[in-house]
Amino acid sequence: MNFLKYTKSTLKILTILSICYCAAVGAQEYPSKQPIRLIVTFSAGGGSDAVARALNTKLSEILGQTVLVENKPGAGGAIATDYVAKSAPDGYTILFTVSSHSINQALMNNLPFNTERDLRGVALIANLVQVLVVNPSVPARNLQEWFTLAQKDPLYQQFASGGVGSPGHFAGGLLQSMSNHPLVHIPYKGSGAAMSDIIGNQVPAMISTLSGTINHIKSGKLKAIAITSSQRSPLLPDVATIAESGVPNYESDTWVGMFAPKATPDAIVQKLYKATVTALEDPSIKEKIEGLSGRIIAGPPSALDALVSKEIKEFTKVVRDQKIKPE
Repeated sequence: MNFLKYTKSTLKILTILSICYCAAVGAQEYPSKQPIRLIVTFSAGGGSDAVARALNTKLSEILGQTVLVENKPGAGGAIATDYVAKSAPDGYTILFTVSSHSINQALMNNLPFNTERDLRGVALIANLVQVLVVNPSVPARNLQEWFTLAQKDPLYQQFASGGVGSPGHFAGGLLQSMSNHPLVHIPYKGSGAAMSDIIGNQVPAMISTLSGTINHIKSGKLKAIAITSSQRSPLLPDVATIAESGVPNYESDTWVGMFAPKATPDAIVQKLYKATVTALEDPSIKEKIEGLSGRIIAGPPSALDALVSKEIKEFTKVVRDQKIKPE
């Protein structure tokens, strides 16, 4: 009996050692077996796709393996996220997504995955600044003047976004939650349609990425009144952040990050993270991201995981308080 117990205990130890050895060998050989795929949650041509395509060639050089970009749009990024969450945890299938990653977990009750349980951060790449813009006819130069207008006329409580669950939508929801000023969300099927209606003065305000609005701001078709970041944008140095406009600690950028299946070994995640940091130091990639009104962060896996956890809590409160339903 004692011998049997000893044998079972020995086998268990040997099994654990074998798994650890295989994982160590796999990490050491990575990524020699096959190309790495960056699974982008949105269609080609968007901001996150542009960042992925700026990075993949440089990552290929650094890792000595082809890095491909593959778009799997749909369901606000949930289709691509589910695909990666259920992929082999070997570092060859990596999710490339934005802050809708946190929003989906807060908004959708029937996701076929759990964001925190099934995925782990690889690298927090950059922030893409969002901005609150209004039609030039709106008599407000800053956030507090806009709030004052909204108190006098409910028309000015309206703000548009690219749709329910979009980063712009939740930036507005978070603003309402933290400021206690009533706002009315007007969802559109894409930011382009919303932009047209603001320029046409059909709706007074919108929250969207600075990269998508900067040309209209510079041409005078839109007026910027507040930045969602924790710091001002060098492209609009005279436009104050929401946090310094009377809503302390407010921050709601559209971040860009990479994730892997949860069981991916630490050594592989670290190898991917270090390669990404090196790639982000390349001047051409810096120029590309800054051209999208972005700010490089190069944050480690732990920072990305902590950000996602924090945002899920914040956005869950927004969903509950404002009774937001997915489309």
